[in-house]
Amino acid sequence: MRRFVVVFSMFVSLASPARAQAEVEADETEENDDEQRFQAFAALGDREAAAGRPRAAVAAYRRALTVRPDPLIAGRLGVLLVKLGKPEQAAAHLLDAIQLAVKASPAERQRFFEAHEVARNAGAWIEVLLSHTGVRVTLDGKPSNLAGRSSYFTFMRAGQHELRAQLDGYEEAVVTFTVEKKQDKQLPITLKPLPVPDVPAVFVPETKGEPKADRAVAVGDTKLPKQEDPWGYEEPRSAQKSEEKRWSIGGGPVVVFGVASWMPAVGVVAEGRWRASEHVSLGIEGRAAWLTTGVGGMSVAAMTAGGILSGCGHLRWFFGCAIGHLGIISVNPSTTSYEGESFTFFKPGLGARLGAELRITRAVALRMSADALGLTSGLQVLVGQTRLADQPPILISAHFGGAWEF
Repeated sequence: MRRFVVVFSMFVSLASPARAQAEVEADETEENDDEQRFQAFAALGDREAAAGRPRAAVAAYRRALTVRPDPLIAGRLGVLLVKLGKPEQAAAHLLDAIQLAVKASPAERQRFFEAHEVARNAGAWIEVLLSHTGVRVTLDGKPSNLAGRSSYFTFMRAGQHELRAQLDGYEEAVVTFTVEKKQDKQLPITLKPLPVPDVPAVFVPETKGEPKADRAVAVGDTKLPKQEDPWGYEEPRSAQKSEEKRWSIGGGPVVVFGVASWMPAVGVVAEGRWRASEHVSLGIEGRAAWLTTGVGGMSVAAMTAGGILSGCGHLRWFFGCAIGHLGIISVNPSTTSYEGESFTFFKPGLGARLGAELRITRAVALRMSADALGLTSGLQVLVGQTRLADQPPILISAHFGGAWEF
């Protein structure tokens, strides 16, 4: 009996790793099968598009995207939908491709941009703000907001449309609205609880020690508390009074050209920003950057440091700013090579900035920008009778970093 137990234990210990390995191999096989299906549908879509059969290509691309998302295939699908006169279905696909299709060639990326502009000229983005999560929404009779979010974006053709929102325990909301070309807007929807029905009086039996009398409590006349969301969520911030004033902090690396040389000066920048409204923000930032090589190829170091005030206008992902600079440029000859001392020059200036913002989550975003500053004066660097640099009063910089909003 003891020998049987030992043999059985050895068999179980050997079988468990084998079973685990089989499960891993099955998962890998399923993933490989999905990838092969995706590649087959994507290739079929490419062939049909090349053969001049756009409807068949659209069907193949859509089958590919049901297997897994891919921004490049989404962009190709969007281009064909625009050609077929369905810009309202193409805008979201093209937007994904413009933002995420890093494998697209320059020519194909240009087609994505051109098709997106055609789609944009046919309608506008509508941000639907719902007072509750889990709301069933139809737009012009077609299901929308399948994920049940409290807010979401949808692209719609110009013209008049109807939205219906339903949630158990609440009155149906019906809103008729007009979409104008390239006029993006928000559409807030607030659901009202259904009225509480009258409840008949409840008989309360007499208790010991009290006079015998029939007492009734009119439950329907009592003041009931505010009906809560049956889904158990609080009303989203976007459906309450809009908290338009938002703060953000961020930072990242910066490259500056024009610090006593046209060679790059590399450093860091930290910023704070106040969002006064959807389209306007004010910011303050501090930055410092050090020249990566000597001035004029000599052992002369240079750096810049200072603060920048900015007032920016925002349109979707892009922004433009007017900026003011209060800072210094410092030149420091090497004490081992030259006699002399460091020089620091105060350099105020004005300029402009262009940039883009890519939102990663509700509170985290990536920002990319480039700016040009005109300073009050240029800078000359002399060593003895040798002029190492005669720099015009211009600073050009590029910045990439992250931001946290709260």
